[in-house]
Amino acid sequence: MISVSKHFANIPVVGIVGGVSAGKSSVVRNILDLQLCVCDADLMGHELLLTNDIRKKLKSRFGDDIFDHAGFVLRHRLGEKVFGDSPEQTNNRNRLNEILHPAIRNEILLSIKQAPQDADAIILDAALLLEAGWADECDAVIFIDTPLELRQQRAAADRGWSAEDLQRREASQWSLLKKRQHAQFAVDNSRSVAVAAEQMKFVLGEIIERHGACPT
Repeated sequence: MISVSKHFANIPVVGIVGGVSAGKSSVVRNILDLQLCVCDADLMGHELLLTNDIRKKLKSRFGDDIFDHAGFVLRHRLGEKVFGDSPEQTNNRNRLNEILHPAIRNEILLSIKQAPQDADAIILDAALLLEAGWADECDAVIFIDTPLELRQQRAAADRGWSAEDLQRREASQWSLLKKRQHAQFAVDNSRSVAVAAEQMKFVLGEIIERHGACPT
């Protein structure tokens, strides 16, 4: 368990979830009127792939074909092995999570410990927030509701993914319905990012106000 609430009882920890390419990070970046400390778990995971310890564990589990000639992880090769709903991909994904999730959890805790005390909220942005159990330590979870067509457009423009690529990655996560059911709030991201950011700011304001009213 992360147990972040024990370290920052005066600052709410808010998890952000949504479908693949829902625009979670973009919405948060466009909130300028609040002091937000953002913990990007996905970026932490990418950085951990560069560390010797994680690379050794991945090599032991997945072999040499996920590495380039310099010994660095080829993320697209690794993705082919773990993204999807086949039994082999599911098994590989579970093994990958066993390697990465404890290390990511430690990085999240360190980041939260180092958050400025004047922050209005700590944002935990993690694609697998719910699947990894990290939402248990959040004061609230917000679902970013983005239509599939928009998500496909963003995935193609930002990452060069096809609709099939997006679907394959989404099959590796909880369904959108299940994510929405586990969130206390929702933000509509079907229009501009600025509009969604205004909604997010309003929701965060409510969470911050409620948190401040709770006894610590």
